[in-house]
Amino acid sequence: MKSYSLNQHVFRLAAGLVLLSTLAILLSVWSSTTEHAKRELAESLEVARYVVAEVFSNRQEQLFTNARVLTDDFGFKSAVASQDNATITSTLENHGNRVGADVMALLSLSGKITSSTSKGLQSGQQFPHPQLVQNALQQGDQNAFIVVNNELYQVLLLLVEAPNPIAIAAIGFKIDEPVLARLKSITLSDVAIVAEKQDSIIFKQSTLSDAQKNYKRVNGVDELSWLSFIPSNQAQLITQYIPLFSDSDTKITLELSESAQTLLTEFAKLQKQISIIAALLLAISLIIAALFAKRISRPLRRLSTISQEIAAGMYNHKTFVTSHTTEIAALSDSFQSMQSNIQMREKQIQFQARHDLLTGLVNRYHISDVIEKKLSNKESFSVIGINILSFRNVNDVFGYSNGDLCLHTLAGRLDELGGVAARLNGGEFLWMPESRLSSNDLAAIQTELEAPIYADGVVITLKLSFGELHCPEDADDPSTLLKRLAITLDHARHLPEHRVRYSPDFDAEYTRRISIITELKQALHRDSPELSLVYQPKLCLDSSSISHAEALMRWTSKTLGFVGPDEFILVAEQAGLIGAVTDWVIKRAINDTKTLVDNNIEVCVAINLSAKDILNKSLLPQIKSRIAEAGLSPTQLSFEITESDLVSDAQGVYSELDLYREAGFTLAIDDFGTGYSSLSYLKSLPVNELKIDKSFVLNLDKNQSDQQIVKTIIDLAHNFDLKVIAEGVETLPSLSLLNQWGCNYAQGYFISRPVPVEQFMQWYKDNKNTDWISQ
Repeated sequence: MKSYSLNQHVFRLAAGLVLLSTLAILLSVWSSTTEHAKRELAESLEVARYVVAEVFSNRQEQLFTNARVLTDDFGFKSAVASQDNATITSTLENHGNRVGADVMALLSLSGKITSSTSKGLQSGQQFPHPQLVQNALQQGDQNAFIVVNNELYQVLLLLVEAPNPIAIAAIGFKIDEPVLARLKSITLSDVAIVAEKQDSIIFKQSTLSDAQKNYKRVNGVDELSWLSFIPSNQAQLITQYIPLFSDSDTKITLELSESAQTLLTEFAKLQKQISIIAALLLAISLIIAALFAKRISRPLRRLSTISQEIAAGMYNHKTFVTSHTTEIAALSDSFQSMQSNIQMREKQIQFQARHDLLTGLVNRYHISDVIEKKLSNKESFSVIGINILSFRNVNDVFGYSNGDLCLHTLAGRLDELGGVAARLNGGEFLWMPESRLSSNDLAAIQTELEAPIYADGVVITLKLSFGELHCPEDADDPSTLLKRLAITLDHARHLPEHRVRYSPDFDAEYTRRISIITELKQALHRDSPELSLVYQPKLCLDSSSISHAEALMRWTSKTLGFVGPDEFILVAEQAGLIGAVTDWVIKRAINDTKTLVDNNIEVCVAINLSAKDILNKSLLPQIKSRIAEAGLSPTQLSFEITESDLVSDAQGVYSELDLYREAGFTLAIDDFGTGYSSLSYLKSLPVNELKIDKSFVLNLDKNQSDQQIVKTIIDLAHNFDLKVIAEGVETLPSLSLLNQWGCNYAQGYFISRPVPVEQFMQWYKDNKNTDWISQ
């Protein structure tokens, strides 16, 4: 759809209104003039009709008076009575000449012409209108119009009485052009007389000109419409018909006509004047409309241009438009306010896009630009990554508001150090000092940043890890720098001092970790033969029999080769794959246990679970469902949980462990002695066994300190009615000491290395009756 400018719209609207107004005025004038003309014509014809009636009435009276002179004449009566035709004829001629009659005749009472001065009425013939004769005999004197020899006459019939009627005198006066001309001069209307006999015109006399005779005739003003007054229309005659005489076959009519041309000329003149005035008004209105539209559209076009400039980010307009129109002035003020608000919001958006709203520090995107600029300028600088260790625990223990306070406080301390500081995400910060720092300087800054934070009556102490990179030596683009900074921080987290400088070796370790994640995920998804379970038997020292075994996962990747469980289990936990790993181990262990049972080998298989596994509420129902499908009982599976996992979320893990124990599963604390909490949790922990970490057992036969620790753990466990498992038994003397101290189970290479289930079955059969203590 075609669009128009405001200027065009205003111009079209004004022009349309003026044009419609002009047309309305013209039509109104036209209608009024038409009605006025019709009234004027009607009045003129009515007056003419009245005048004609009066003229003919006066003429009739005068003619009757003159005619009675003849009929009352004694000599004329005597001549009629004596039927002296010569005398009668002479009298008729003399009297006709005296009164100006054109036809003189005497009729018998039967209507026969006895004497006549006109060739059209010859003696001996019957009078052509016998009804007139009868009317004269019955009613007296008659006035009529008749056609004789193609001439129209006004005829008077008078009775000749002596004293009774003896004859009828007919006196006729010719109706010719002079008569009609006199009527026209009196009535000011054109006059015509038409005689018709049996629908054929036998006489017609008119004052109309030849041109007027071609005009269209309209019978009365009622047939006129406003279209009749259109100048281009055919000229019209308004005609009124007056009957003069009528008998059985003859009709004589007087026509009075008024031409509409005169009125039309006046009307056209008036219309022309109105049209000229309307055209002038239209032109003036269009000029005014154009100026008005331009006056309105110019500031609007200016505002449109300004809005486009504002959209392009130009906010330097001080004055928009000046207008005396209230609405446009208000619109200009609104635009100015809009510019200020947009500019303010854009600054705010830009600030939010480049800054962290919580701390006020710049964010990752802005610091990336700063780094890019420094690298482009070939500058040398240091980048320090700082991470709050276990920041989630701070939020969980002290609340999110205090966690936010810690971030804000740390940001303020970084800002006071100078340089540029940024918050990357969560509890991770980046700091670019003004100059490179020594190791001692960095240690001092770490101590300063780890200063206690006081909030709501509590003291919060943060532990921070530091990763340091030197640019451009360690990274030559922002993306690489941030990636290596994250890798370095991850290494620092595992170091005692929590500080480390970037090393190229970190990249290889990171790449390997990514490869482990990718390959492990694919292997789990495909249930690849690269994955397997091996079983290490546990020797029951009380009965010198094998009644337990631990299921250990092994992975030999085609790409990475053999990957130790200590490596890929840790990566799986960090990458969120530990659930999939556990699920695979449980399914494989249950299948293998079923195989052992089918081969008459009754052992309880121990499976390692992490705290995340325990807290997964859907895991226990899955285990129960699978062992039921395999036809096993809960006593044929047991679970080992690392002590450090128990300490990290003791409350949540305890409630879930209760459910495992109620389901009939044996539970053991794995790697006991490596945790960081007190031993008081042993009295409430729902477990059945303690498994002493192998670091205390490997050199048990040689190290007095290890012996003291292991003996103490065994005594402590027995005091809590817990059985003890010692892993890492490598020699017979170590096994003997454990047996001597009352340890319940022993596990290690002295007994057997971990082997696949098929080899385990063979080993079990081969060593079923071995006396491990006495050998």
